Amino acid sequence: MAEGAIEDVLAGRATWCVVCADNRDVPWPHGVDHVISDPPFTQSVSDNARAANTGEAGAHAFITFDGVDGMEPAIMSRAIDAARRWVLLFCALEQLGDYKRAAGEAWVRATAWYRTNPAPQFTGDRPGQRYEGIALAHRKGKKIWARGGECWAPSGPTINSTGEHDRPDHPTPKPLWLMQDCVEAFTDPGELVLDPFAGSGTTGVACLRLGRRFIGIERDERYAGIARERLRAEERGLSLREARAGQSSIFDVLGAP
Repeated sequence: MAEGAIEDVLAGRATWCVVCADNRDVPWPHGVDHVISDPPFTQSVSDNARAANTGEAGAHAFITFDGVDGMEPAIMSRAIDAARRWVLLFCALEQLGDYKRAAGEAWVRATAWYRTNPAPQFTGDRPGQRYEGIALAHRKGKKIWARGGECWAPSGPTINSTGEHDRPDHPTPKPLWLMQDCVEAFTDPGELVLDPFAGSGTTGVACLRLGRRFIGIERDERYAGIARERLRAEERGLSLREARAGQSSIFDVLGAP
């Protein structure tokens, strides 16, 4: 059984699930191996993006969700409580200190990823931002990751793709190559990853592609539906666009996994 409920994934009866719920209102499942997630950034990030993308649909046409100002301690503490091992939270550089203070002794370090195709500063009155932060924490115990003592700050391909994997009907998706790098570097095959801000499911696609299990929580019904579509397509070896176009795959002939 591939798709199931949270309890099915925790028990190993299913590979993945995406739950449509506000993660502030539901318990985060304990006993997952890792939390890898991209929460909203600061309110100013959301406000600036909205102001820069106004149009016929109005000021909220680009980003429909608010920032998490003041909620960083709750997000980090819940993530550490849920995960047996690593916690990776993407954030604005300005939020790294808040996440560090919230993590306490579980804090490991701050790093960043280099965006190969960042949006310009639309106001033109200051430099654009090419980096985004990644807060790294780990519950008490021995730390293991796949790259030994190698320095890690993913920079991705020289030319970033603009295909459907990079922007699958969501305003702020992370590139698939980035989430694959995170999953590959910090988790082991067969382990379970939780993303409580699942969005359109890019972390989940990376998990399935690399043989990990996945639980996603996403409050927006539309994005949760897209995430499920993408994960079902990934199980068939297809992109979302190919699946929506009705394309067949070898898995359809052999039988779904």
